[in-house]
Amino acid sequence: MSDDYYTKDDFADDLAVDESRFDRDPDEETIERVVSNVEERNVAVHVFDDGDSAREHLRDQLPDGAEVMDGHSTTLEEIGFTDDLEAEDGFDYLGARIQEIDDEEERSRARREATTADVFVDSVNAIAESGELLGANALGNAVGAWAFAAESLVLVGSTNKIVDDWETAVERVREYAYPLEDARAQEVYGQGSVVGKLVSLEHEQVDDRTQLVLIDEPHGF
Repeated sequence: MSDDYYTKDDFADDLAVDESRFDRDPDEETIERVVSNVEERNVAVHVFDDGDSAREHLRDQLPDGAEVMDGHSTTLEEIGFTDDLEAEDGFDYLGARIQEIDDEEERSRARREATTADVFVDSVNAIAESGELLGANALGNAVGAWAFAAESLVLVGSTNKIVDDWETAVERVREYAYPLEDARAQEVYGQGSVVGKLVSLEHEQVDDRTQLVLIDEPHGF
């Protein structure tokens, strides 16, 4: 697996983000309550002890011949799943195609079309104990797939992203995940980020469309 990416440890100390509030280690009872509350919102939940087992599950979610897209995710990089996407073993990874486009207009159009992929994999920025799943990104090219566009939505989150309630989940996005992502963007792209589009998944109307892959170890922002 490539180590050419940044984790929260690269920025957390300099940014003085509140890790005690937003990067927790919930007990088993809390995790069970979260699973129940997310499932009540018609989102299937699969809990794994570590990134390796979650990665194996994620591989199984990519059918032969499917068009697959992802949102940028430190979590997916940390567990090695980004490498699996780039390997394109039997499926069509749209991200590789987009990276090869030089024309800005054409690239933007391809990103928009990619939100309708057969399978869209993204990570969440916060998980409320009440069951809401929150995600944000600057352009909306990732969270744009959440609400309706993607045929199958696979969300990945680690238990350290669990917070007390929806209000605190929004605060986690703005006060914890965003500053870390902004610092990462400065390093990678030479410019900062913004919370351009913030999505709260509160109930999935389409049966068997959306799942949460919950990893019981800390990952990502």
